[in-house]
Amino acid sequence: MVNLADVAHRAHVSKMTVSRVINHPEKVSEEVKAAVLSAIDAVGYQPNRMAQALVNHQNYVIEFLVLEDVVTVEPNYAILLLQIADLLNQKGYTLEISTHIKANKRIDGVIVSGWRADDLPALEALSVPVVLYGESPLDHDMPYVDVDNRQGTALATQHLIQAGYDKIIYVGLTVDLPFAQERERGYLDTMAANHKVSRVYTVDNHSRAAEQLIFNLQTHLPANTGVVCATDRIALGVVRALNRQNGIPEKYGVVGFDGVFIDQITSPQLTTIRQPFAQIAHALVDNLFVQLHNGELGMQRLAPDVIIRDTTRH
Repeated sequence: MVNLADVAHRAHVSKMTVSRVINHPEKVSEEVKAAVLSAIDAVGYQPNRMAQALVNHQNYVIEFLVLEDVVTVEPNYAILLLQIADLLNQKGYTLEISTHIKANKRIDGVIVSGWRADDLPALEALSVPVVLYGESPLDHDMPYVDVDNRQGTALATQHLIQAGYDKIIYVGLTVDLPFAQERERGYLDTMAANHKVSRVYTVDNHSRAAEQLIFNLQTHLPANTGVVCATDRIALGVVRALNRQNGIPEKYGVVGFDGVFIDQITSPQLTTIRQPFAQIAHALVDNLFVQLHNGELGMQRLAPDVIIRDTTRH
């Protein structure tokens, strides 16, 4: 195994000098530093991460910034965090979680989730590379990775049409963000293309709010109605309200969006649009590292798929 002595021998210096170059490069001449770093490359010596950080002026830490209200945080964060942490670990980096935007000299880049429009100026002011999980607005030229939200609700709406539901409504989110707008647009475009009348309702991302909405609407929901929901959390409330009449999936069909955990705990199990979280995690990390190596900013949408379960007719 290559060690400090091998580097010292190759560079024709003492082990103490090698250690000083690694840990206190400001205390040695540029000539000595160049000789030692060249020797490190030549013999394949791998100093510990702290030493690498000092030599390369990097911290080997990426921050995952969660700006979502904790009450509405979706389970997909756990999936993303685990997958991103594993990918970063393979690259020799660690993941640090934060809930506030702040300058931090100990990190090399930031992955942001749950942001709102008024967060973007502060994120743009950070001195490290930033990539958003969620499509950025047109007036903010920030790199992002997101599921193709419009395609997702188009798939959901088309599935309900093909399953034979006559009336199809949409229960969206009250937030004014690109992903919410795109999900609503996918429903509207698909309804228009099939010459059907659209009906949109919005609620906060809480299952109880969705349950109350459907309870209030039930006298206006004839049999054979399908409901496209902006999230699985909303769909959970919709299913609870409609299931009181044992009407799923024959009288009513429900499709959620996200495909992490919540879709599996509903009874009956929820038909949903599944986000490709493994691909999203890879794309977020890749996007950040492209920026770290001075590459071009990237905007990327990834295709979802529909998972048909028991809340819709097959």
